[in-house]
Amino acid sequence: MSDEAFKLIIEGETEVVPCYGNKSLLAALTEGEVFIEANCAGRGTCGKCKIQVTGGQVVDSDGKEAAPVGNNVYLACQVYPRTDVVIRIKQSMATDKGIISLGFEPEGQPLLRKAVVRLQYPSVEKHYSLQEMLCQALGDEQPITTRGVLKQLANLVELRRKEITVVLVDGEIVAVEAGDTRDALFGVAFDIGTTTVAGFLVNVNARKVIATISENNPQAAFGADVISRISAASTPAGLASQAAAIRKCLNRIITKLCDVARVPPANIYAATIAGNTTMTHLLMELSPASLAAKPFAALFNSVGPFSPDEIGINISKVGKVVVLPGIASFIGPDTTAAMLAVNQDELLTEGLLVDLGTNGEIVIGNRDRFFACSTAAGPAFEGAHIRDGMRASAGAIENVVIADIVWFKTIGDGKPSGICGSGIVKAVAELIKKKIITATGRFNYRIADNLPPELARRLKKKDDKWEFVLVEGAKSATGVDISITQSDIRQIQLVKSAICSGIEILMTKVAVGEKMPVFLAGALGNYIDIDSALVIGLLPGFSREQIIPVGNAAGVGAVKALLSKKNLDRCHNISRKANYIELAAEPEFQELFLRNLQFSEVQNEV
Repeated sequence: MSDEAFKLIIEGETEVVPCYGNKSLLAALTEGEVFIEANCAGRGTCGKCKIQVTGGQVVDSDGKEAAPVGNNVYLACQVYPRTDVVIRIKQSMATDKGIISLGFEPEGQPLLRKAVVRLQYPSVEKHYSLQEMLCQALGDEQPITTRGVLKQLANLVELRRKEITVVLVDGEIVAVEAGDTRDALFGVAFDIGTTTVAGFLVNVNARKVIATISENNPQAAFGADVISRISAASTPAGLASQAAAIRKCLNRIITKLCDVARVPPANIYAATIAGNTTMTHLLMELSPASLAAKPFAALFNSVGPFSPDEIGINISKVGKVVVLPGIASFIGPDTTAAMLAVNQDELLTEGLLVDLGTNGEIVIGNRDRFFACSTAAGPAFEGAHIRDGMRASAGAIENVVIADIVWFKTIGDGKPSGICGSGIVKAVAELIKKKIITATGRFNYRIADNLPPELARRLKKKDDKWEFVLVEGAKSATGVDISITQSDIRQIQLVKSAICSGIEILMTKVAVGEKMPVFLAGALGNYIDIDSALVIGLLPGFSREQIIPVGNAAGVGAVKALLSKKNLDRCHNISRKANYIELAAEPEFQELFLRNLQFSEVQNEV
């Protein structure tokens, strides 16, 4: 195809994106740093990168007129420009990763602090360096070793300042400021998930989160899961693109947080970052290739604090970025932070942590030892690989009740556009309870004659495959049916079996008490209907009373580490003490996985 240059104009945006006849519109958007969801990384199989063409002409890969998938709606990865093109993109809001508590109790020496000192300048009789003068005034033997801090001190000394403020991060002097600036002391904590990035602005003096912002992770343009992102980062250009995308996302969040709280970014002196292993590698522009091949080893689990300039984060130039330590290849700093959040490292008896996000991390243990594993849990729980799935944003069905009729609720209470993770789990559980789905996960079409008419007509065969229609096209925002398909059910079976089997294997490693608490974390963990999770067999053998939703535990842990040196040390201890279990290497895993594919709650098949 021709490499002729065209303009790609996005409605509502001021910038024009260049595009070329031999590159798909998805490629043009991504290269222009306009990121839209593309779970299959542009292979045309997920159907998520929909755009509406409102002007110009697009063609397919053979140069022929492209066939739309809706009213002037096309998959961006499958069409190419023949002229200048005007498009409309539906911008989805970020998934809410769960409520984070606003106040935190003091826990030892703060990681970030300011101290006001009055200077006693040297004299002929009492001769010492200006560096020593500051250390004496501070009452601390910590020397100033960086040229930057010494330069700041020289400027203040030249003005004969009597009172100055010393800024310390993890005991290190990072800056000296004129006068008393103790009130201007803020930090930011991030939880970088595969699907969602959440940021928390913290008033360190008040020990409170004063603003929270979340955004969709723009790396979704490179694929829904970590394997797709690792593949997309296999070239230097691909790695650089993903690093740039997540760094710009963090900076957008910082800007929004500061605008909301009216805090200058220069008053943010530290950032703590939790995220899964792949996300932290990509943030630091370090190749995650070693995660994709045996023995699936991470390049690093722990890295020392570094300057924000190294990754281009817009906080104080003298501040520090702290990436929390991870545990193993696919058990990253987000799991460490979640364990800190629920104080799993201080429990006297066993506790179970299950983090349900795009990936599924499971940890069992107490203050003496931990066992941890990771499962390929969750693109399905985030709406990926589900035909009508979508993220938990406006228009997503989040709750379903199936009685004689079908009742549903959407986020924002508007017309439904698709179904998100919590809605999928609830819908499948409701279909199980109605015996419309059998124990094997098949649609029980023979039961149709015994169903209320409203339900019977929703059980349809389309393209020789059965599905259950939740919302008919006339009532949906897209104009087409929103259904649970046979393929969707298989995806949920695979996910629930992986998590259930992982839990069962970890439970063989320790002595489990009858009332062991189960901490349910993550985006789905916060909003999932627990009774429905029990119905589909996601949490094997536990009672409703044992399960404790804990919201965005990774975010809470990142904030706790920001506020306390002791808590940061606890993160490193957690990382060192945890025992990683590779599920695929466990002899019983395959048998458990096949067994747990069943929906055990259905007793009889028709």
